[in-house]
Amino acid sequence: MTLTELPSKNQQGGPHLTLADPRHRKAEVSGGHEARDLSIFAGLLFLPLGLHLPYFPVWLAARGLTAEEIAAAIATPLVARVIATPLIAAFADKRGVGLAVTACALTVFATYCGLRFGSGFAPIFAGAVLVSVAMGSMPALADALTLSEIRHAETDGRPPIAYGHIRVWTSIGVLATMLASAAIVEALPGEQIIVALILLSLPSVGAALFAAIRMNRAHLYAGATAGRLTADSARLRLALLTIAAAALIQASHAEVYAFGTIRWRAAGLSPGAIGAAWAVGVGAEILIFLLAARYFRSERSAVPLLLLGAAGAALRWTAMSFAPGAEAVIALQTLHAFSFGATTCGSVLLLGALASATHRARMQGWLAAAGALSLAAATYGSGWLTARFGDEAYLAMAALAATGGVIALAAGWLKRGLQITG
Repeated sequence: MTLTELPSKNQQGGPHLTLADPRHRKAEVSGGHEARDLSIFAGLLFLPLGLHLPYFPVWLAARGLTAEEIAAAIATPLVARVIATPLIAAFADKRGVGLAVTACALTVFATYCGLRFGSGFAPIFAGAVLVSVAMGSMPALADALTLSEIRHAETDGRPPIAYGHIRVWTSIGVLATMLASAAIVEALPGEQIIVALILLSLPSVGAALFAAIRMNRAHLYAGATAGRLTADSARLRLALLTIAAAALIQASHAEVYAFGTIRWRAAGLSPGAIGAAWAVGVGAEILIFLLAARYFRSERSAVPLLLLGAAGAALRWTAMSFAPGAEAVIALQTLHAFSFGATTCGSVLLLGALASATHRARMQGWLAAAGALSLAAATYGSGWLTARFGDEAYLAMAALAATGGVIALAAGWLKRGLQITG
């Protein structure tokens, strides 16, 4: 049996459902409702990210922070996520993803409110830690929820749910915010950006409450108090290599995340051009998720997706080191489909197949923690490199992505050499 060939209830001796059986029609309706609920949840939960990612550093600069302080305010919280995210994921496995994600969304909202009135580096730094830990933990929780329902659909004989079809709504929500970001920042410039983040976090809280109240009644989450992360040591070794490869490729985004908008503004790009650049990246990400949902639905595609992500990232950052103009920046943003989208699909699909049923949130939590640690180190480095070398700092990001690609090759070799059974 392969990683994705899970026995259905009929194979285990359960009742056979025909197309004419009312129970079959009920299963189809239930599967459609669950896919719809997951899509609503994914679309609303990350709306603040579409403004936070490009403009939170701008808000930090408006509050008077230096380049090194901005890098510290962004990178240090990522270190806290290394410890916090696995703990939050373990709580989610035991008590429910809905409760865990609601606590995270409420924390983001409350912290933005606090930052609105805070002043000085210390309180801003503390707020950045809370926002980063809470917001950074939510993708792992959302992925665990989606993967759990995908597995339930497979084993219950319900219509299949593709990860890409759910994950794409996260990107659509973020894209919608990014498309509106120029208008938002023009209406609420500088220090007022935090007000827009407060308002955008309200739908996120609503989505989390929706998951906690409505979806928990559908028993999408089962408490887990025992068991191992993977079924055997072979799966664990493969999981560790997958996590390492994905973490390094994702960490190569540190320079553009921390200083992309700031340097583009300094180079004379208009708010509209900057918003378009970020939006094109997310639009390309949406395309790769839709393609993955149709053509790359199983873990068999995971390693090729990781390699595609590494190659796309290395090319993207090498080109960015030449300080391209507005048109070239927008064109290069299409490579986000590979550097982020393909890497995300490959790692989530493979780790979702490797994780034991009682540890899905924790597996995604460890991926998020490793990503946070590598991104923190890369962001610290990007602050130092940018201050001294400017756009040539992107060459270091290209090297990170290439290293991740080498590890992905090792994961592919290990995966081919192992007969992994369910």
